[in-house]
Amino acid sequence: MADYQEYRRRILRKRWFRTFSVAGLLFLLVLVSVVGTLWKRLHREHSPAAVQGPTIFQQELQGSEWNTVNYTPARRLAVQLSADGTTAMDFRLAALAESPAVDRSYFNDACFLGDSLTQGMQIYSTGLPEASFCAYKGIGPNAVVNSTTCTRRDGVQEIPMEVLTAQQPKVLYILLGTNVLNRDGDYSSFLTYYRLMLDMIAQALPNTQIYVQSITPVRPEVRASHPGLYKERLCEINDELSAIALEKGCTFLNLWEALADENGDLKAEYAQNDGYHVKPEGYTAWVDYLRTHTINPGVTSAAA
Repeated sequence: MADYQEYRRRILRKRWFRTFSVAGLLFLLVLVSVVGTLWKRLHREHSPAAVQGPTIFQQELQGSEWNTVNYTPARRLAVQLSADGTTAMDFRLAALAESPAVDRSYFNDACFLGDSLTQGMQIYSTGLPEASFCAYKGIGPNAVVNSTTCTRRDGVQEIPMEVLTAQQPKVLYILLGTNVLNRDGDYSSFLTYYRLMLDMIAQALPNTQIYVQSITPVRPEVRASHPGLYKERLCEINDELSAIALEKGCTFLNLWEALADENGDLKAEYAQNDGYHVKPEGYTAWVDYLRTHTINPGVTSAAA
């Protein structure tokens, strides 16, 4: 009888041990699950995607035509919107005010990023050939964002962001849009790329003063061959660009002050035959505008 009782006690101990082990494992699984859930919740709360309320960036990410894998916006956007969803800002009012003129040597440490219009600044002596240039015919902000290999005037191929990162210019002037807005349609993808580009540039060039130049005016007849290039549409896009520039901590420049006539068209005496590229005389007015619209004019000031 004693042997039976001892045997029974051993069996009960084994059953108790198994029950305790199973209960302990279940408790650990539940604990791990709870900790994991809390971690994910806390992680989401610190993510930029968890910002309450729609932002311009979120509004523009409805399409899939642009390619920016694993991109995280550097900061959320909060530009005021009008009832139809556009920015409630006039680019003429958002532009930098006039300042004392700087000497041309001010631009020795400057770089210009742009398309064929910026190439003219490099080609003509009335421009600023002494500056550095990342200028490529026909490009838009998507080429910068997607690290596209671009071709310079001299045939050399390079990736714009790699060149800019290596140069670390003190000042950067950006002008992009005319060559990629030829069709009269939705331009939200263009604006999205522009935002992404400014974030990338700000991160790569933390000590650079960034100027966003307005898309330049065109002649009225240009619309016949390029349906997207007309005054009213370009003004709308410049309104958006000025808001983006200010939100990103950049300085907006209104080139229409230098290049447009009283009707808001590119001055006839400045226009090439195609109606949107600029003659050498136009670059003289353009440079004069840049010289009299700088953030720190006292550094290299000179008589205008």
